[in-house]
Amino acid sequence: MKMSITQFRKSIQGGAYAVLVATLGLISPALSQASPVSPAQIIPTSKKSTQELVRYFSFSDKDQGQPIRVHVVEVHLSDPRVRLDLAMANEGASTVERVSHIARRHGALAAINGSFFHGTTVDSSVGLVIRQGEIIADSGHRRTSLGITPEGKMIMGIPKVRTVLMVHQQDRLQRVSGVNQPRKYHQTVVYTSRFGNYTGTNNYGREVVVRHDRVVRYSYGNTQIPKDGFVISAHGKGKDIQDLYPLGSEISLKTIQQGGWEETDTILTGAPHLVKAGRVYNTYFQEKLHSSLKRPNSRSAIGFTHNGKLLMVSVLPAKGNKGGGVTFTRLAQIMKRMGAYEAMALDGGGSTSMYVPHSIEYAHRPVTNALIIKAVNL
Repeated sequence: MKMSITQFRKSIQGGAYAVLVATLGLISPALSQASPVSPAQIIPTSKKSTQELVRYFSFSDKDQGQPIRVHVVEVHLSDPRVRLDLAMANEGASTVERVSHIARRHGALAAINGSFFHGTTVDSSVGLVIRQGEIIADSGHRRTSLGITPEGKMIMGIPKVRTVLMVHQQDRLQRVSGVNQPRKYHQTVVYTSRFGNYTGTNNYGREVVVRHDRVVRYSYGNTQIPKDGFVISAHGKGKDIQDLYPLGSEISLKTIQQGGWEETDTILTGAPHLVKAGRVYNTYFQEKLHSSLKRPNSRSAIGFTHNGKLLMVSVLPAKGNKGGGVTFTRLAQIMKRMGAYEAMALDGGGSTSMYVPHSIEYAHRPVTNALIIKAVNL
């Protein structure tokens, strides 16, 4: 898809895009009286800290008659001493690491597994992953995502975000098929150094090496990725590559954000949406998730209350129960019962992971990224 920058701006004008933004604050969750809750554990950030910053507890529940255990982390993000952040496995975009390892490496107070990922030829994330303005991965899927602004405000919904290459001399924007993803037929994919040392692509396409936002050379498959730039891998372009990306031309990779997502600098895709404006809102069918995800399973979710308290939730089969778990509908009901104003599911099944120092450390398999709580301003 090619268009001028002027044409692009006209194409996105008009039309409201409904999103929900919550200013971070404090509110207590309402748990069912029927659910036995284990004693909450206060996780101090230092020996001198006495105020509760991260609170972990768990309680028993059932889904379709099967016993489950719900693990919860509550965080008062209105406190300037804590911050929600996104952390990558081994600091890359196509590798995996256990959530507990990611958390310890960052000195996290708590952590939960993040986005879905391919887990086949490469371990790249499914959806959109941006951390503090850096585009780490984009598979082209636009599903329910969590967005965070530099000030700590949160937004949840389908991100109105386009990833593009800006060819400055030609006043042209080109939408890309993906970032740090396997390149498929007639796709244009951008590879950054987060992906690894080489693109890992075949020879059925042309590749453009960009350093410091300048085209420096052309190549074929499996091109080395510069630390100070990126590689554009285009299948089906052939000899047109020099016209599309002239040698020495200025090209930058960026996102065009609108519809309430303009201020977000960190975005993580999950799905489905579970709670919207305080009501159960399961978008499993609308977001066309794989049918295998419909069955009860271990689940992870993240949400925030009306006043912005963060909720990290992992649901597992009860101890001694080998099967079971929860459906997305039941997960949505649990999040709503706990006071979530907005909530969405994260990757689940074998990826379900939660870590709180001295409280819980559960991880069945390594994952691509994690949402972590960090101590700041201490």
